[in-house]
Amino acid sequence: MKPDEWERIVQSIVDESNQQPREAAKHRVLIEWRAKLEREPTLLSPHKIDEIVREVRRRLDASSVKA
Repeated sequence: MKPDEWERIVQSIVDESNQQPREAAKHRVLIEWRAKLEREPTLLSPHKIDEIVREVRRRLDASSVKA
């Protein structure tokens, strides 16, 4: 998977998470995306999925500090 594809995925997850009002719903979005990334067509390794999830959490934490 190319870096620009990763960026698109990360941004999609962040956008979807930011639409959720509660922390539990944001967590559910991450769990759902993790399951999507484990299946075809992306079929990413658990290590790569963890990297994406860490980046999403970093961005969500940064955006919550700004608010």
